[in-house]
Amino acid sequence: MIYPWQQTLWHNWQQLLEQRRLHHAILLLAAKGSGRGVLARQLSKTVLCQNSQTEPCGVCHSCKLFEAENHPDFHVIKPEQEGKQIGVDAVRQCNRWATETSHLNGQRVILIEHADALGEAGANAILKTLEEPPAGCQFILTAQSLDRLLPTVVSRCNKWRLNPPNELSVKSWVESQLQQSILLENVRLNNGGPLATLAFIESGLNIRYGHLVKAFTEFVQPPHLGIYDVAAMCSADGIVTLQLLSYFLVDCLKWQQGVTQYLVHQESLPAVEAIATTIPTALLLEQVRKINDLHRQLAKHTGLNIELLVVEWLTGFMSK
Repeated sequence: MIYPWQQTLWHNWQQLLEQRRLHHAILLLAAKGSGRGVLARQLSKTVLCQNSQTEPCGVCHSCKLFEAENHPDFHVIKPEQEGKQIGVDAVRQCNRWATETSHLNGQRVILIEHADALGEAGANAILKTLEEPPAGCQFILTAQSLDRLLPTVVSRCNKWRLNPPNELSVKSWVESQLQQSILLENVRLNNGGPLATLAFIESGLNIRYGHLVKAFTEFVQPPHLGIYDVAAMCSADGIVTLQLLSYFLVDCLKWQQGVTQYLVHQESLPAVEAIATTIPTALLLEQVRKINDLHRQLAKHTGLNIELLVVEWLTGFMSK
């Protein structure tokens, strides 16, 4: 089942399916945590359904195979690891799938997840197929934004953007799933992504992050005690915590500039104020730049010692 915030876009697709006007290459642009994979699979299942044009019947042989994740005419490629490119060999396999005969005498669907991870070689390998796909082959591409997509790929697709729900609607939806109230701050920390916010709270990361903010706020005050405790807390959940801490420091900079209405950490104002009144603006700017550089470095090189590098970064606050 698709999510409430996906209904409008889904109805638009249903109209095109009913009129047999759906473009052969759909590009779905949606934020992380918006459930774009669910929507892409709903479209895939519908295209493959043997009984209905506008929604999967759920009972035909095709739908049963799809639900069992064993459909011979549904193919998926995506990066082997988050942050990695889709290899050109995987793209060439797409081209071979596109020319195959359907096993069920129906449509074939090729889903390219994280299409913004297509490198130049991969993009060039699939351009001709996207432009002139064999009959009965539907391409569906998903991406977070257009920023990292090659224009040559975009130009061969029909673009659709999934508009995110407003943050209060996200808060309400997550609360309905959890049967408990949540802080609006949790929604903002996850860039308004409903599923990302839900997972953030269900995993307890919101609680661990709250403890980190408290420990970090105490550490930056002289005599700067607890550096190794803070470093361990930073690295416990991988690099995601570094990104969250970057948001926190940016909020401190906003507080220094008097733009508190735009803070992510609305419910953590005492901590924001404590840092903002302790750390000079120039040092905050430098440390934000360094933590963002560190985040990118660790994302690219997964074998590095996160805790050791975080300790090195934290020592920068001790020189003020």
